Amino acid sequence: MEKLVGKRYAEALFEAAVELDKLDQFRDEIKFVADVFESNEKLTTIFEHPKLSKVEKKNMLDELFKAKVSTEILNLAYIMVDKGRSKYIKLVSEEYNQFANKKQGIVGANAITAVAMTDEEKINLEAKLSTKLNKKVILKNIVDDTVVGGVVVEVDGKRIDGSVKGRLDDIFRSLSNTKLTRE
Repeated sequence: MEKLVGKRYAEALFEAAVELDKLDQFRDEIKFVADVFESNEKLTTIFEHPKLSKVEKKNMLDELFKAKVSTEILNLAYIMVDKGRSKYIKLVSEEYNQFANKKQGIVGANAITAVAMTDEEKINLEAKLSTKLNKKVILKNIVDDTVVGGVVVEVDGKRIDGSVKGRLDDIFRSLSNTKLTRE
């Protein structure tokens, strides 16, 4: 249910962004609003208190965001308050980001390594993946000490195992499938 709510609002915002040619602006602004609420638990608790009227909540939104975000983003927040859906702002931001990325040919990927990648390594891998996938790849490095050398990449629901362990597993499978004969 929550995901569906987030998706509906995000889709409406995305359609407005495309029409107004404000895709990146709206992405930044909705993320900013979501980040403010996510980083301040007290604000979220106060904002979701049932005794706080819709008018008071909208006044809080004005004080917090009126000078920092567009009218469209503020109006979206007002609508979410009116419908009692303000707690889904982070989901809206995440879903909107997916719509915008798809429209712009951007795909997120995880690079799982035993140690943190340097900026240069990350940039090089992003470039190689972008060329291979014919999309702009934004890479997130995840450190996992169970990876033995190399890198495991997760992108578009696929897993590319370039780790030492993965290569050894491939060799083992290859040798297991080989039948030895005597001459």
